Amino acid sequence: MTADIFIARQPILDVDQRTFGYELLYRSGPDEVAFFEDPDEATQAVIERAYLHWGMERLIGDRFGMINASARLLRSGVYRALPPEGIIIELREDEPFDDETLDALLRARRDGYHIGLDNVGGIADLERSTALAHASMVKVDLRYADEAELPQMVDFARRRVSGVMMTAEKVQTVDQYRLCVGAGFDLFQGHFFAKPDVLKRSARPANAAAVVALLSEIQRHDIDIDRIEALVGSDATLAYRLLSVVNSSAFGLDRRVDSLRHAIVLLGVNQVRQMAMLLALSATNNSSEELLVLGATRAKLLSKLVADSELASSAFTVGVLSVTDALYNTPMTRLIADLPVTDQIEAALVAGEGELGRLLSVAKACEEADGDRISSLLPGKLEDTRVAYGEAAHWANALRNQIADRPSRHLLPSRPREALART
Repeated sequence: MTADIFIARQPILDVDQRTFGYELLYRSGPDEVAFFEDPDEATQAVIERAYLHWGMERLIGDRFGMINASARLLRSGVYRALPPEGIIIELREDEPFDDETLDALLRARRDGYHIGLDNVGGIADLERSTALAHASMVKVDLRYADEAELPQMVDFARRRVSGVMMTAEKVQTVDQYRLCVGAGFDLFQGHFFAKPDVLKRSARPANAAAVVALLSEIQRHDIDIDRIEALVGSDATLAYRLLSVVNSSAFGLDRRVDSLRHAIVLLGVNQVRQMAMLLALSATNNSSEELLVLGATRAKLLSKLVADSELASSAFTVGVLSVTDALYNTPMTRLIADLPVTDQIEAALVAGEGELGRLLSVAKACEEADGDRISSLLPGKLEDTRVAYGEAAHWANALRNQIADRPSRHLLPSRPREALART
């Protein structure tokens, strides 16, 4: 049975109570409470779920998304999986940042990410801050701030950083809201406006062995796109996650791809590497090995049988994805709705229509040793099809053995737009 995963988002409003953005929060269940031991692991889970399961476009639209991060997580660079134009990295500065952390902060700024200084409790926090000069946002926590200091805090931050967005967080009452408006705050967050909205969907993790193999391959200097396509195609769960990434806000929901290869080229090596790193955080060893091999076999067979060589990559993709409904125990129509595949691929997978749908039926007939069905679908090609099926099965099993035996040499990292354009 597929497990459920959760993420929460709490709106951040401007003085006219229009939504500026959302803080994205970890949730372990449908309730408001989050249970976690390591804050960095919670943040990594938020990034992985936002990027790979929901997609930033669905979560925040054209608003901002705020992600909490420690200095350690900032240095790891795991946030780079998210598109910079819509992300504010919220940093806590419990201790002054060292040179390595400040260098990482500057790299993030150069790459287009905005920085927010979080959990500020007073002017003293701002005076000793080493990150304030690079911040686009300052969040003042009303639980700790002296109300009498609020106007001075706003004035101090704006004198230090032109255009900084001052945000009052943990606003619980109308009196607090009015006080903050009078003090000159730009943005407001708290239960007075809205509690975090907890979202749920079925988890669709990738297989750990395939992710490790992809991570290893993607680190090579002489990267081979054909090899990357084969590794992704060896695991239907991995292929599904890669295709769903194309629906992120960085590419737009109307983008359509005709194959796994097209998606890999579109994303680029760096984006695929970030995806693999995030997948490794939630990868599982529980995927049905036989279903994965079946999908890989179908993929290779369809790419061999398709008459038009230009459709070979599309045929390969249809074969891989054809087992995802069984893997995720979810109707194919619902799964395909989350993917940016072409109408031709969708017709083959959902209705068995078109040339690719016909070849998928041939693959299923091979699995059932139904010679009559193969002959009716591919007249005069029964023996050639049997040979191709045997070769495809051998290829899929060899790839499985290679992936299963490959040790991992890679350690995972430790665990707005117009308004901020001027900062």
